[in-house]
Amino acid sequence: MRTFLLVFFSVLSLTGHAQLDWVVDHPGTIVYTLDLKNVQQHELRITADFPAVSPGVFTVRMPQSSPGRYAQHNFAKNVYDLKAYSASGKELSVYPSDVAEWRIAGHGGSVKLVYTLFANGGDGTYSGIDARKLHLNMPATFLYGDELNDRPIILKIKEGQQPDWTMASQLVPLPFTHYGSRDRAAPNYAYFYDSPTLVGTIMRGEFAVENPDGKTQMIELAMMHEGTRAEFDAYLAWTKDVVLTQQRVFGELPDFDYGRYTFLCAYNPWIGGDGMEHRNSTICSASTSLAEAAERLIGTVSHEFFHCWNVERIRPASLEPFNFDHANVSGELWFAEGFTSYFDDLSLVRAGIQSPEDYAAGLTNQLNYVLLSPGRQHRGPIAMSQQAPFVDAATANDPDNFGNTFVSYYPYGSTIGLALDLELRARGQRLDDVMQLMWQRYGKTEIPYHIRDIQLVVGAVAGDQSWAEAWFMRHIYNSELPDFAPYFAEYGLTLRQEQPDSVAFYGLRLRERDGVVSVVRPVPENSPLYAAGLDVDSEIISLNGVSVASTDDWDEVVRDLKIGQTYALKFEQLGVEKTGSFVAVASPKLILQVNKTANAKALIRRASWLNPQ
Repeated sequence: MRTFLLVFFSVLSLTGHAQLDWVVDHPGTIVYTLDLKNVQQHELRITADFPAVSPGVFTVRMPQSSPGRYAQHNFAKNVYDLKAYSASGKELSVYPSDVAEWRIAGHGGSVKLVYTLFANGGDGTYSGIDARKLHLNMPATFLYGDELNDRPIILKIKEGQQPDWTMASQLVPLPFTHYGSRDRAAPNYAYFYDSPTLVGTIMRGEFAVENPDGKTQMIELAMMHEGTRAEFDAYLAWTKDVVLTQQRVFGELPDFDYGRYTFLCAYNPWIGGDGMEHRNSTICSASTSLAEAAERLIGTVSHEFFHCWNVERIRPASLEPFNFDHANVSGELWFAEGFTSYFDDLSLVRAGIQSPEDYAAGLTNQLNYVLLSPGRQHRGPIAMSQQAPFVDAATANDPDNFGNTFVSYYPYGSTIGLALDLELRARGQRLDDVMQLMWQRYGKTEIPYHIRDIQLVVGAVAGDQSWAEAWFMRHIYNSELPDFAPYFAEYGLTLRQEQPDSVAFYGLRLRERDGVVSVVRPVPENSPLYAAGLDVDSEIISLNGVSVASTDDWDEVVRDLKIGQTYALKFEQLGVEKTGSFVAVASPKLILQVNKTANAKALIRRASWLNPQ
């Protein structure tokens, strides 16, 4: 096939190490061996042995998409010095046939590839190689052999190199003895590419969690950080609190494929910031330390672990089969990512890690972004989700208008989740019940879902399919959101305009340089200055007849404006002096606060929502 299509983990019914014993002896097992000689130059020399290749032309490719990401990436740009050899050691010609594809003929049924990979950008998408570590995202690291999707794979490190470095990964250790092994295995490429791997100096801890059926799952925290063991142990305790809190949402942990889930955390100055979910593991990285940012970092842990249910197993059909050669387009990310975002901070409050006041502050920022963004006038949550290939760490050289046309499906979906939870609670149910039923119908069974399936689950939980249909029509197929203030009031929370009488709202980002004040970002469509004709790079000359030569000048004039009155604005745009007018308006910026004098009923409702379940 021209494209590399894989149904994620459809063959992963294996459990336990013993059932991978056949990997070592399988005649088609693919072996990758890492040569660490040049890691200080950010280079890996990688040997890939393909022992059983079909006759004819053998095609190898570098992936262009990665599990957990929704955009396309040019991983092949960092592959060079690619050579191929037959079983007899004869060098074979390698013909580039596409941007990330090479073809090899005359191989005689066996091919050894040797290539160099440069990588100096480690995070959840890209690999990082240096004298401190290997931080490997597998699609950014390893070429694959076409039509060998179902072969077992072994990953090895060349003997004697960096002997003090250990490996952490959801890959299964060989010879199936301990997770400190540096030889790891995967049953197929789908699992291999979904298994980010850390190699270096790693601090480790683990705990066991028992499911209601009595089966125990091991949860491991493997971390590269510059802090102390005491800091690590405190973070491990928080991680356990998050895991147990989220287990209560669904009623059980997933049955991890090999009985283990691994948090792969890198918190140090030599890594990029990211969080990326995988089937039995996650990468959580940040160029900071636990001492400086543990309370912020645990939020990523919470988000990514919730994904082991919602997206890894409760999985939209639009992501199946996952395509490693280009990005899948999904209209369900408002649920897969957005509802996960709703539960990540909620889990921290329920676990006692975050206070209700901090939770309200986080919701304040979220609501201001979602409710005040003009993008919802252009697209609803489904269409916003379908923009992921253009925004999810995607790159482009030309400007866009996303400030006016796009609202991230993370906070947008989280706000929809909040609205649905509060409306369900008013009816006597919870969003937790929706997630539990989605888990039972689509997660445990690993049956990919469609949007209508979510609607039917909501209707089943609410006991009213007509209500669910109307709700989805307003909020999912269209872009309405409810008035949140009355809902919050039922829980002793107050949502109001932060400064309703004194501050005019412009949504501007201004820059002062050499006596010129210019606009540095596109003007929001819902700003009164948009109607006045102001645009990015416009240079402001005067406001209300007063000359503006600095941002202080601008702020001073703005303080004297009266809401509801019309004012003149003079500016230069593309070298042409222009004049426009606008009506000053009050800032719509919102603030959500915990009501310290809430009545007993509100406190009981708040506890049922935010307290440990």
